[in-house]
Amino acid sequence: MNSRRGRMATAGAALGLALAAAGCGTPPWQASTSPTPTVTASATPAPSASNDLARGSLKRSLTAGAAKLEVNYWSTLDLAQWTPELPKPLNIVVSGTLQGGAKGQQVFLSAVRVATVATGADGTPHVLDAADDVASVAPGYLISKPNSYQQVLTLPAAPAGSTALKITLTYELLIQSEPKSDAFLRQATSDTLEVPLVTGSSPQATP
Repeated sequence: MNSRRGRMATAGAALGLALAAAGCGTPPWQASTSPTPTVTASATPAPSASNDLARGSLKRSLTAGAAKLEVNYWSTLDLAQWTPELPKPLNIVVSGTLQGGAKGQQVFLSAVRVATVATGADGTPHVLDAADDVASVAPGYLISKPNSYQQVLTLPAAPAGSTALKITLTYELLIQSEPKSDAFLRQATSDTLEVPLVTGSSPQATP
């Protein structure tokens, strides 16, 4: 009888040790449940191109020595039709005043130099033909207010696939040294316009 009780006690002790050993594991609520982080590449939107004619026209004030110029730009061709391969008209009106000049001292515009650079689809710049306008009268076109210079300059076509134009206009002036004088002071000032080109319809987003 005592032998049987001894065997039962031994079996009970062994079972207790097994249960104790099983209880030594980490409880499920203490186990790490943090998922492995997944790196997702986010798309960076392409920067929008500058458009100085976005409102249809643009007015700028420029300074060349003692002369102050007021310049207006616009195009008779809708910007939605400014495609690369098409020549584009750029209308400009320029008038000038002298800061501190004597009464009757005049400002003349002797030339407008136009340098145009097209940006290719791959970002490569392409220098286009010049669209200069040199005065056909001496000393130049009188632009002292209320007079003004008005002209339509034709920008050359750009290579197919071009995405934008950078237009740099340089205004060369001759300013009388004094009223009714045949001596002139030469001054120049530059301005830059950026206009995107229409290369096709925008891609549609896939839901």
